[in-house]
Amino acid sequence: MAQLDDDPCLLGRERELADVDVFLSRAEADGAALLLTGDPGVGKSSLLDAAARRAAAAGVRVVRTGGVEYETDVSFAGLHQLVDRLADELVQLPAPSREALQVALGLDSGPAPERLTVLQASLALLRRAADEKPLLVVIDDMHWLDRATASVIGFVGRRVGGSRIGLLGATRPGAGGFFERTGWPELGVRPLDDDDAMELLAHQFAHLPTRVLREVAHEAQGNPLALLEFAAAAGHPRADPRAASGSTAVTVREVRSLYATRIGRLPAATRRLLLLAALEGSGSLAALAESSASAGLSGLDPAERDHLVLVDERSGEIRFRHPMIKSVVVELSTHDDRREAHQRLAEIFPDQPERRGHHAAEAAEAPDEAVAAIVEEGAQRTLRRGDVVGAVTRLLRAAELSPQRGARSRRMAHAAFIGAFAAGELKSSSQLLREAKRRDPTLGETLEAAVATAYMLLNSDGDATVAHRFLTAAIDTALAEPDHDRDALSRGLYTLVVMCHYAGRVDYWEDYDDLVARMGTSAPADALLLTETFAAPLTASPSMLAALDRQIEQLDDTLDVERIIRTAIASFYTDRLAGCRHALDRVARDGRDSGAAASALMALSMMTFDDLAAGRWHAAERTAADAGALADTLGYRLYDSSRTYATALIAARRGDLEVCTAESEAMLAWAVPRQLGRLEDFANHALGEAALGAGAFEEAYAHAAAIGRPGSLHTHDPQALWSAWDLVDAALHTGRSDEARAHAEALHAADPGRLSARFAMVAAAARAMVAPDDTTADLFDDALGIPGIEAWPFDLARARLAYGERLRRLRRTRDARVQLEAARDGFDRLGARLWSRRASAELRATGATRRAAAASGVGGVDSLTPQELEVAQLAAGGLKNREIATRLYVSPRTVSAHLYRIFPKLGITSRAALRDALGDTSSANTR
Repeated sequence: MAQLDDDPCLLGRERELADVDVFLSRAEADGAALLLTGDPGVGKSSLLDAAARRAAAAGVRVVRTGGVEYETDVSFAGLHQLVDRLADELVQLPAPSREALQVALGLDSGPAPERLTVLQASLALLRRAADEKPLLVVIDDMHWLDRATASVIGFVGRRVGGSRIGLLGATRPGAGGFFERTGWPELGVRPLDDDDAMELLAHQFAHLPTRVLREVAHEAQGNPLALLEFAAAAGHPRADPRAASGSTAVTVREVRSLYATRIGRLPAATRRLLLLAALEGSGSLAALAESSASAGLSGLDPAERDHLVLVDERSGEIRFRHPMIKSVVVELSTHDDRREAHQRLAEIFPDQPERRGHHAAEAAEAPDEAVAAIVEEGAQRTLRRGDVVGAVTRLLRAAELSPQRGARSRRMAHAAFIGAFAAGELKSSSQLLREAKRRDPTLGETLEAAVATAYMLLNSDGDATVAHRFLTAAIDTALAEPDHDRDALSRGLYTLVVMCHYAGRVDYWEDYDDLVARMGTSAPADALLLTETFAAPLTASPSMLAALDRQIEQLDDTLDVERIIRTAIASFYTDRLAGCRHALDRVARDGRDSGAAASALMALSMMTFDDLAAGRWHAAERTAADAGALADTLGYRLYDSSRTYATALIAARRGDLEVCTAESEAMLAWAVPRQLGRLEDFANHALGEAALGAGAFEEAYAHAAAIGRPGSLHTHDPQALWSAWDLVDAALHTGRSDEARAHAEALHAADPGRLSARFAMVAAAARAMVAPDDTTADLFDDALGIPGIEAWPFDLARARLAYGERLRRLRRTRDARVQLEAARDGFDRLGARLWSRRASAELRATGATRRAAAASGVGGVDSLTPQELEVAQLAAGGLKNREIATRLYVSPRTVSAHLYRIFPKLGITSRAALRDALGDTSSANTR
């Protein structure tokens, strides 16, 4: 059989190498990932080497990294190896990506990057490295990658399409570890068959008798490493006879036994050096020399001569010839040997808190506050580098090492705090917090515990009352401390903003404003932004709105997930979500892969409202469904209310009254017992719009008035701003002219037009609706002439409907038809069935002939005169005869006469049946 790649270890690998060649071609053309799987010693590393040689020969750039068994808890250890080899490309990245990677790898200091930020920056780095020529990244021992690097490799592997990046890795089946190879193609590496095994042995050990080679081949079961090691042992003068194994598992165990024998024969000084090298993990000769102190590196010679290690002085690295050797070195050591080695290693990393903490913890024999403090310092560094899970792991280790109950509980609470905020792990964080409080009842007084508890209470139980009480107290206490934790305080204020918003209580906002005022200019910038734009958009200053606009302009260039989410939240009530859309798409698309599921949920919720406002209602429904599924997975009950609200609004505008009612009642059932007033506003807003579309104006007025008192717009109630037009519309249609006029004037005085074109149009249209007859048309024309209002098609159609209604009552029939037809067509395009019915009814009242498409149905409604149809609509909306008479400028007796003729035409006998009769027929006519 022909020898491949001039490497006898690759005999019998034609199939695997052919598959590798296909992978390399695909990767060079359009990007690809491939994972080699197989038992230890089966030849995965040899195939990786062969692939690297072939790629390099074809002009592909090759970089390598790999997992290290004893560095699985050192965050980004594997990524660090990779980035070191791409230093030239790193400096070419845009500043946000470059800084995120530098901070994550400990190469620079700065604010902690979000996990998704680091993932996207890593992908950007590899794409930059593949600009000039294709890139192949080779990763051995992926089952031993640290968690942070594993997430990067998995993330990149699912996004290499369209690039010239190849990812080629190797792992053991069933080895566990952090790497999740979802979506990666796999190539299983099988043992050699008998003929190939004998050829390999004959090539390497020609001096051994054929009988011995056959026995070795039988024992090794086709495992190349076992073949070579067994044959070498058989040729050793002190070799022991070996029984046939009969299974791969036993074969591997026998190979380990051979390594143990060889290592056991080494001098004690050599074994100590190998143990230091195995536990240090990076392969640095400099680190090994420093940790060995006066012993130096001369003791490595026996291990190098026995082909256990390879020492490369040019690169300054030592490499074990097989990972199994490293494992055996550690297994043969004693507990005291390992403690001494870890202690030495801890001493050589004074400026690397994570590594120092890791080794110090492994060297500790009992709880020790000094060691716990070192580990906690490492956890803080890990968090600043964006590895949330790694930080939680280190904090829990620090808690275990804490001899004092208070310190242990505090560290557990801190772990819960960052876990809940950054990873969305409500359940596990809640368990941690309960355990910490059980150990130390005074823990709840700390800011970390208060914020974590408040966040979890809000998003799971929705208990704003309790959460507000102890969170405000904790922030108040923290502000009195000269060296308070600014990061914890920032998250505390953010949580308080969210809490105050959902609670919808004025006294909560007063407490919040007092806290922010005490901080003055030292308040975190993001807290100040949310204070003005999200909490009280009606009073947002021009400078803060300008700052928000600048921040939105920079979103496409930022990978900071927290900044994207908080900017979008600030944009929610200021009509700027469209500017955040591309960034939100990224967060939603990549958030679940990166572990930033909570951020993905919030992004999906805001994308839903962006689609809703822009008239993309089908897209809004799909996005809302995705948000609901994720909220259910995470247990985020409160954040799911935004999805429910959006779903109810979509249904309200479409005229799906059953869906709107069901979603709104679900919100109310959860919100009312928890005193979450904003969720009640959500429900009332959706139900009010549904009632307006259906012509049930008394019901619409009740819902709108429940959100905001007529004639008043509270600064900290942005929901009242959203429903202000509903209140004016419903008040006018129920004969409450004074209330309608007062609310329209309050809206005008608030000047919401400085927030957006939509609010400018809404305020102008509301004012036109209550204006005197001689000025109303000019005001409506001004409203419809505002640039940019086409971005809000539903609101634009509503404005045209209101204009047409007013023109018809002024008997300007021809002008009314123009506006009403435009309104009807706008509603039809959106699928706003009941609103289209309102516009069509007004059109018929002008004497206009219904469109063929709208008149295709049959039923009693077609037999009604325009006047009868208008009376029927108003009666179906709940108005009494006298109220209808006032609206239509006729006598109550005339209204009664109309109803007397209407009932038999519709086949009904009571007013209660009017709504169904009109709705059913309308539904048929608009299909």
